[in-house]
Amino acid sequence: MFKHFTRLVAVGSILVVTGCAGSYRAIQPDRIATYQSTATASPVEFSYQYSALIARGGNKKYLKKERKRGYQVVAVKVKNNTGADLLFGRDLELSFGDRPIVPVPAVQAANDLKQGVAIYLLYVLGIGQIGGTTDPFTGQTTGGTLFPWGPFVAAGNMIGAGTANANLRKEFVQYDMANKVIRAGETVFGIVSLREGNVAPLNLSLRNQGAATSTPAQPVQQPAPQAPASSPAPAGSGR
Repeated sequence: MFKHFTRLVAVGSILVVTGCAGSYRAIQPDRIATYQSTATASPVEFSYQYSALIARGGNKKYLKKERKRGYQVVAVKVKNNTGADLLFGRDLELSFGDRPIVPVPAVQAANDLKQGVAIYLLYVLGIGQIGGTTDPFTGQTTGGTLFPWGPFVAAGNMIGAGTANANLRKEFVQYDMANKVIRAGETVFGIVSLREGNVAPLNLSLRNQGAATSTPAQPVQQPAPQAPASSPAPAGSGR
């Protein structure tokens, strides 16, 4: 009986580890070496990589969600060659093909792409039998003890899915470009999520060319006021 119990525990452990819940493998945009670069020596150098979720392998669950929800998760690299600090969402405009596009906020994208957790409660009903005798002719087992392995597998999958979702959300927020300040001469890496079913060339440009200089605006010099012209003395006013 102990032998049967040991085997059952081993099987349950394997199910917990290799169940349906998918793990999250971080994108780490600062470690991607295959960026597609736009023109260099421009005020803002921009590089990007589609299919960021699988750039480092894994993430099959999230890749499936990405396709189902009509997303493109893109890793980006931006170098500020101007003499001024730039705010990504204010000073820079991202274009998808020939039209401007606004990335989906990081938290919303993470919520849209997360895998289900409650669905793994279906495993709770799983139950097995320890010991007993199996008839070689009918295949029926008699005797033995029932063992509810389902709750263990359900808990393992729910914990795994919840942890993976939290890791995805954490990285999306960490590399969010929405309010990212790019200092003069700095290179930053980020993750942008686009609601697009297809891919197209991406471009990043300055909204206002005046943002490319760090020279502060000089106050306009107003001409000095002139003294009013003196009126001629009236006739007969001499001494």
